[in-house]
Amino acid sequence: MAVTARFGFWAAVAACFFALAYGVPQVLQVAGWLTFPVDEILIFAPSLALAPSFVLANVGLYESTATGRRVFALAALALALHYAVLVSIVYVVQLGVVIPARLAGGNPVSALFGCCGSGMPLTAVDLLGYTLMSVSTLFAAGAIVGNRPLRWALVANGLLAPFLILQLAWPGLIWIGALWLVTFPLAMGLLAAHLRRTGG
Repeated sequence: MAVTARFGFWAAVAACFFALAYGVPQVLQVAGWLTFPVDEILIFAPSLALAPSFVLANVGLYESTATGRRVFALAALALALHYAVLVSIVYVVQLGVVIPARLAGGNPVSALFGCCGSGMPLTAVDLLGYTLMSVSTLFAAGAIVGNRPLRWALVANGLLAPFLILQLAWPGLIWIGALWLVTFPLAMGLLAAHLRRTGG
């Protein structure tokens, strides 16, 4: 396997892994089987690692895409970068500032900069980030030729974008947006297989 294909393959594997590593504790938290601070640490840490992994997977996709379709891969990469910057700020603040502050009894900073609750500023930033990620996968689908399962997985994830950002107005849409827990890891797993197969 060529260096480019190997690079993209492992980046997509990492993105798939970290998405699953986020998804499992998220489900366990909703089920009430994980509580603070373990739940938030296990959710935010893999989410922080997912951001650069997704960017690098898009680098691999761009490098492996034929010239005529590179504009779609480049658009996907640009949006992936935008997503990664936004959510990385959110998660490093949670892990490095908010969670320690809450463990120490809480303060105005932890109250203002908490995440994943309705009406919280960083929740809006997080939702914008994941909306951009979904649009990124929609563009990535345009770079794929001859692999319908991968293309449709990317499109399915991309179509979740409105259900992510509109949670700011209608929080109940989270139950549709939660399909990301399936569509995104599936898309990254299929992307890894695609890059391995087409990389020689």
